[in-house]
Amino acid sequence: MNQEQVQINEAAKWFFFSGGPGAPRYGDDPTKHAVDHDSEAFVREVLQNANDQGLPNGDPVEVTFRFVTLTGDEKEDFLDGLGWDDGLGERMRAVADTHNGHRYERVVERVNDPDAELRLLVVEDRNTTGLTGSWDEDSNYAALVRDELYSSKQDDTAGGSYGLGKSVLWTFSGASTVVFNSHLAHRECEDDSPRLIARSKFPTHQLPEDETTYQGAGWLCQPIETDDGPRPESFWGERASRLAERLHVERPAVSGTSAMVVEFQDPTRDERPDVEDLAQEFVEASVKYFWPAIYRGDLEITVETPDETMTADVESVPAIRPFVEAYDERTTDAQTLVDPRDVAGLGIPVDLPPRADGTETPDGSVRLSARLASPADDDTYMNNVALFRGAGMVVKYYDQSRVAYGDRNFFGVLAAGEARSEGSPSDSDREIDRFLRFAEPPEHDEWESTENLREQYQRGFRTALDDMFGTLRDGLRHLISKGSNGDTLSDNVLNRFPIHGSGNPRSTTSPADPVFEIDSSSHYDGDAWTISGRIEVLPEEFEGWSADISLTGVGEDGSRYDDIPIHHLEIEQADVTVSYDEGRAHLVADENVRDISFTGRSHSDGAADLVHGDVGATQLEILAELETPEED
Repeated sequence: MNQEQVQINEAAKWFFFSGGPGAPRYGDDPTKHAVDHDSEAFVREVLQNANDQGLPNGDPVEVTFRFVTLTGDEKEDFLDGLGWDDGLGERMRAVADTHNGHRYERVVERVNDPDAELRLLVVEDRNTTGLTGSWDEDSNYAALVRDELYSSKQDDTAGGSYGLGKSVLWTFSGASTVVFNSHLAHRECEDDSPRLIARSKFPTHQLPEDETTYQGAGWLCQPIETDDGPRPESFWGERASRLAERLHVERPAVSGTSAMVVEFQDPTRDERPDVEDLAQEFVEASVKYFWPAIYRGDLEITVETPDETMTADVESVPAIRPFVEAYDERTTDAQTLVDPRDVAGLGIPVDLPPRADGTETPDGSVRLSARLASPADDDTYMNNVALFRGAGMVVKYYDQSRVAYGDRNFFGVLAAGEARSEGSPSDSDREIDRFLRFAEPPEHDEWESTENLREQYQRGFRTALDDMFGTLRDGLRHLISKGSNGDTLSDNVLNRFPIHGSGNPRSTTSPADPVFEIDSSSHYDGDAWTISGRIEVLPEEFEGWSADISLTGVGEDGSRYDDIPIHHLEIEQADVTVSYDEGRAHLVADENVRDISFTGRSHSDGAADLVHGDVGATQLEILAELETPEED
């Protein structure tokens, strides 16, 4: 070891904040339990984080997953550089002795076993911003290496918004330790790049013969003194380069970040899969969720093992190819599918509520396209609709098997927000992208009513989502139907399925003299129909009102089937009574109740075959009656 290496080792310390008497204890990192933890979820989360940090220069974000296995002298040198005998090993043994620390015992055993390998996974991204900013400010650096549940992503089209996805890096580390090496793209320290720091996330612990209680997070760093006390500081420049080389996390001098997961393991498996098998899973997961970004040339992904380098392209996963064709031809004027591999498309109107601050939002649309399946297609995701927006990540494969019939199987795409058009996005595209971003839960695998949506938009956001999905289903039936003759959506489909139609408020009286404003929706959840809606009285004076709610099956040809009995309704407001008669719900409200919102479910064993039979939708009927002073 030369003198410079000795100086680096002497400067590198593991730093943990200590809690005072009575300080809260942490049994584990709570963010580890907020998202799924299989390898597919890992790939999805880290790619989303990299994709969100892309530089605005027109070049693609490049991501490389690199598996490294260490044995013998390489393993010993790595552990020495990581400070195993200078603090980390002692901490991990202390944590392993706690009731939450069993997982760490396996790592300690693997480190102590001279024949056991250590498995590292380096996630290297390029053409991204890098870890800019300082410890003391709101920055990429602080969000990743200091904070929990904070996101520095300010772009309205970013894939993530909760700051939760980064937790998978530590969840998939058997040592709960991740090393970061970053080359900054801009700001004051660009010339000092690279920048290196490691972070561990342990439960609260104590060391032998030390009565100090340490909080869970720790950093391999150069601790510095500040006016507020000591804190971690990253390594910069040549020292960072030398340490990165020793830790197998070195990178070229291009902007971006390399994150190395120490002792990579899939927490959902009880066996240690081969690296080659893991690499193939990474390729398939990358294409499954990021084929829109890959196809557009916004994202390039490779997976490296000690023996092989694989590229994740849209041709490498046959099950995805039909979706790519549907997206490529999404702007077609065709609204009829005749032969296998035909593509047809429709615009699905979206009516957003104003933002919470009162800013009006423009009306817009999303683009639905469908490709008729052929016998040669891989049917893994057949009869699903891939939902995505401008970030280029498939949020969900939306199962619409009940729309398919006979040989009319399909592959659908719903390109929303900035993914809709081929040219520059419109103002409405940007607003829809923003709206759907806030409609994604922490897992980013749904578009649904969320607390973020409630904070960002005025009332009506749930109706906007329900109407979009209802019209999507109607539009899909229109495209798949053999009887399509070129009629527009509004002339044909919406008349056949009025409950899921335009999404405009409906009234039980003439449009010129409305008495009630009613919104409603229904969808099949695999066991029963879930219904929801809102009823609002429009006149100023009334003495009470009542409503009958019923659910009827509707066939593909628009014919009505038997009533589907309602099992129960839940009303958010008080002073409303609910009774049931022959599968219908009867509501009675007094003069103090102007509007109500309800949710409910049908019986799961309805008379009609709701899944495999002819019933493809339901019609939710609401007949309301107002009691006015004049009527008394």
